[in-house]
Amino acid sequence: MLAVHQRLAELYTLSLKRPLAPAEQDELQHCLHVNTVYCWEMARLHIEALLAESTQDTGWQQEISAQLLEVRVSGKPGKRP
Repeated sequence: MLAVHQRLAELYTLSLKRPLAPAEQDELQHCLHVNTVYCWEMARLHIEALLAESTQDTGWQQEISAQLLEVRVSGKPGKRP
């Protein structure tokens, strides 16, 4: 889990108890944006992993696995060759 996911959960929990302050609302929007980018990047890499598997391209599979790990750990998009 990335720190942004933990903060997103915290902000959501706070919003159940009280209205969020304007700064918290801004932070929530930022967290949602980061989460969206993360989700789309993971989806792209999973699709590429399926393509690599279906073409039996083990080199490509290894590159994608490394990119998936990088995104899971850092939250940053994987490097494309």
